[in-house]
Amino acid sequence: MVAIHFDEQDDAAELIGALEAEGYTTTLTREAFAGEEDWEDRAWVLLVEPFDDRVVEMVDVYGGWMPGDDRLPAEPPDLPDAPKR
Repeated sequence: MVAIHFDEQDDAAELIGALEAEGYTTTLTREAFAGEEDWEDRAWVLLVEPFDDRVVEMVDVYGGWMPGDDRLPAEPPDLPDAPKR
């Protein structure tokens, strides 16, 4: 089973809804990366059963990422119009 990581819980929740509507089983947890101490910085990790090509297609749409995935997104992310202040 491959873990799908998300920075935002809302993005993970959208993918969970779409996957469960198609009959997949999902489990969402939080995982800290090495050196992270702040609970809010932890990634959301989604496990999907069964994991197949359809899941990979949907991960690209909902903004998740998989460790070791070296495929580039179809389009680069939108850049901000102005600097944050």
